[in-house]
Amino acid sequence: MSVPHFLLFPLVGAIIGALTNHLAIRMLFRPFVPWSVLGMRVPFTPGVIPRQREKLATKIAQTFEKHLISGKHLHELITGPRMAQLLNEKVDGFIGSLGVLGGMVKGLKPTIVQHLGKALEEVASRALESGGPLDVGKLIEDRVNEMDLRELERMILQVTKTQLQHITVFGGILGALIGVVQACLAMAI
Repeated sequence: MSVPHFLLFPLVGAIIGALTNHLAIRMLFRPFVPWSVLGMRVPFTPGVIPRQREKLATKIAQTFEKHLISGKHLHELITGPRMAQLLNEKVDGFIGSLGVLGGMVKGLKPTIVQHLGKALEEVASRALESGGPLDVGKLIEDRVNEMDLRELERMILQVTKTQLQHITVFGGILGALIGVVQACLAMAI
């Protein structure tokens, strides 16, 4: 076997490896809808992500809530010391804006702040509970399920672009190594 033939096997292997990995990545998303031939669905259509979109949306929401921001975190932010300080400042500002009447109400400030704090706690608890208007997981899950598949694809590819490029390059390298092995085996025969 000549040197050009020895180089051809790894080159072809690298091209095949890179292309198949690139195609596999594309097939995660595409096709967006099932294909049919003679009334039978073509296997692997739609792509994995469109086919399992609801499960993916649930997993994204669960992961986001577990590792980034949960209803509990939001509740702590809404009812925590920083919010209590802001509430206190707003009540001070409101009482100050009442002029002479504010001087008469100033003694009620602790009671007003306490009642507003309790109300804020109750509103936050209700809003953040499961199924509430600020249920973080449900909001994320619904948003992912409502997204256009092309938009979802764009978003995921934007976040994982570098990693997916590494997978494609790795496929090329692995294909080249397999080509070297094939060339060595062909020389031995």
